[in-house]
Amino acid sequence: MSQPNGVTDKRIKYYRALPVPSEFVSGLPLDAKGRELVRKSRQEITAIIKGQDSRKLLITGPCSIHDAGQAIELSCRIAGMAREVEDQFMVVGRFYFEKPRTIDGWKGMVYDPNINNSWDIEKGLRLSREILIHAISECRLPAATEFLNPFTPQYYSDLISWTAVGARTSETQLYREMMSGLSMPVGYKNSTRGDVEAAVNSLIALKNETCFIGIDQNGNASIVATTGNDTGHLILRGGIRPNFDSDSIEIVRKAMAGKDLSNGVIVDCSHGNSGGDYRRQPFAFGNVIEQICNGNETIVGLMTETNLREGKQTINKDLTGFDRSKLEWGVSITDACLGFDSTRELVLRSADMLRKRKH
Repeated sequence: MSQPNGVTDKRIKYYRALPVPSEFVSGLPLDAKGRELVRKSRQEITAIIKGQDSRKLLITGPCSIHDAGQAIELSCRIAGMAREVEDQFMVVGRFYFEKPRTIDGWKGMVYDPNINNSWDIEKGLRLSREILIHAISECRLPAATEFLNPFTPQYYSDLISWTAVGARTSETQLYREMMSGLSMPVGYKNSTRGDVEAAVNSLIALKNETCFIGIDQNGNASIVATTGNDTGHLILRGGIRPNFDSDSIEIVRKAMAGKDLSNGVIVDCSHGNSGGDYRRQPFAFGNVIEQICNGNETIVGLMTETNLREGKQTINKDLTGFDRSKLEWGVSITDACLGFDSTRELVLRSADMLRKRKH
């Protein structure tokens, strides 16, 4: 508690202690088969990114997780699809619990799990971890996420097989430092404008040892020294214009080769590459699959935003008193998503195309 000296914490409403990360994790443990899935999937993803595995990485799931029951149902459906195409795709579920906001809006399950500005962060962290444990141990689906806060990895990074740095934060030093110490592969998105220079520079920095201020597993403010992370790779998400076409990817390949960056590129078929229209994700996806079938070895994976049902539903930015019982089941409350059935059809068709390609 700060002292009322007229200078400190003049705009702070309150402090509320979070659980100690080590105690929190031990209270919601991942079982042995789940730990093995995380370990193995990280290895497989790394092999794909480095071109040592001919399969393609597919990261799919909602723009954001807002309901535990829906997240678990979708996880098991995605896991079933994954088994149908496991010879061509390494499928990883998208579990985004923190959402960057351009101005304002719902910040994600970690911060506001009740969707009413009650800021029950401890509940949000617990729900997020419970969802991930079920998806990994019961559905057998590896998990991907985006960490926005430098402290949240201590609460569930042991469950994550792949992580991304978003377009709004791809050139921020804090994320370069944090990602250099994470234990899983890391993808960097190009900027919202579409340029890749900042992300390429981040990939270079990511490989280096560094030191920053963070917290340890006991929640203590600490000096954190890292060994660097050599699994960094670029994610093309479009910008002012799409950048999934072959010419754009060739420009990126040359730029990366000139910086001695050899890991492959993932194409995000949503965001700028769909022009903000979820119905255009299959067009981008199909174009990328055709490039792969025609011999493009730079592309190592794809991303889609997929929910149980297509589209999105609008919630008011002022969430105080919001009644979540009015929400439609399985429909995104952030970016519009493809429905699962459409995604499965797209993925199965693409897997058939990949099986017929010439190696």
